[in-house]
Amino acid sequence: MVNEYSASLPLLTCAVLDDDEINRFTLEHYIELSGSLQLVASLSGSMQGLDFFSTERRVDVLFLDVEMPDLNGLDMLRLLPEPPQVVLTTAYEDCAWEAFELRVTDYLVKPFDYNRFMQAVQRVAERLRTSPHSSRG
Repeated sequence: MVNEYSASLPLLTCAVLDDDEINRFTLEHYIELSGSLQLVASLSGSMQGLDFFSTERRVDVLFLDVEMPDLNGLDMLRLLPEPPQVVLTTAYEDCAWEAFELRVTDYLVKPFDYNRFMQAVQRVAERLRTSPHSSRG
């Protein structure tokens, strides 16, 4: 099956950060289906995320949940000195304003389908294409 989205997209590295196992599995499945994403890490909490990025590991895009124990996704994002492109994946619509102030690339409200997921991936690819050296701009 040829994916209509992946034909025009470059291969992007990504990480998933969500405390809910079902949500991680769903994102991992979408990533596998995409043909344009390479999963580097699937993490279950914000502290794991901070550890991952503090070791200078890089990805093109981070699929980030907002509500997590210890530290929410938006607060974790503020702590990253050079964050990747970020697509928020959350059940809460009321975080959108704050998220876009942090210059996230897209905001997916759970539950979202594969087509909406791939629209977010296309936005990431477009942003990287127009400013490849700027993670937040």
